[in-house]
Amino acid sequence: MSKVFKQQMRGESLDDFSQRLVSTTESERRRMAKQVKRFVRYLHERPFQSPYSVKEVIKSGSLGKGTAVRDLADIDLVVFVNGLTSIDDLKEEREDLLEDLEDHLRTTAKISPEKSSKYSLTYDWHDIKVDILPAVDVLSLYGSPRKVYDVMGQFKPRREAAQQFSASLAPLQRDFVKEIPEYVKKVIRLVKLWKEENSLEIRSYSIELLTIFVWTSNGEENPGTDNLFRKVMRKLATCETLQVGFDDNYKCSAYPSMSPPYIRDPANPYMNTLERINSLDEVSDCARRVLQRL
Repeated sequence: MSKVFKQQMRGESLDDFSQRLVSTTESERRRMAKQVKRFVRYLHERPFQSPYSVKEVIKSGSLGKGTAVRDLADIDLVVFVNGLTSIDDLKEEREDLLEDLEDHLRTTAKISPEKSSKYSLTYDWHDIKVDILPAVDVLSLYGSPRKVYDVMGQFKPRREAAQQFSASLAPLQRDFVKEIPEYVKKVIRLVKLWKEENSLEIRSYSIELLTIFVWTSNGEENPGTDNLFRKVMRKLATCETLQVGFDDNYKCSAYPSMSPPYIRDPANPYMNTLERINSLDEVSDCARRVLQRL
């Protein structure tokens, strides 16, 4: 096999390479778990002004799902806020909540965000990329994913519903990926490293979903690391025409159709995880070059 990755040795299988340099080590996982625990503790120390308080902190991102690449770990800390009773409340209060979080962490943890958006704050915490997102616990509020999706369907435009509810649906996103076998996660990490080494504009979540789709489409058996990686690359080589959906939390056919390319979020029927990516042709070209070496 020709080299696919910069640090892969000639003749080394992807499975061996993953074990050697891509998957996190036990000591690294312990270190990161300890640092995340410290960070979460700060979030529980009354970061918000009255009447808001922290209900729960959900750990998602690659660390929460078990798909972290060695030296490229990230975690999403979704902060469910007591005192918010709807997504409309969150929209109205999000800016102030983020400001409270930023002030609180500057005082307690002595850190400032590397960047911010209207939805989140991003920190570099002991070599872990941490995104903090205030959210509403909509699954508890409405009682089931189906009822949440009914509420989302009332939003206009629906694209806004996809964005506004995204963080609040993090438990479903996390669990969908977290429960898959380790041999599938091994391939996810390899594809993420491929994306990183080639500076490709495709979301890590899209990579996770596509890899799971390829695996389930082939009977949920273990085809081997090299073989599953090759199958994912074949899909990525036709990135501009992808049509990927899952019926685990809802029936895709019951919701508005999407125009290719799309990878529909299994937690969010209105979210196309490939949306707003303008360089999918580069992803396809790079995947085709990899296939020539496999």
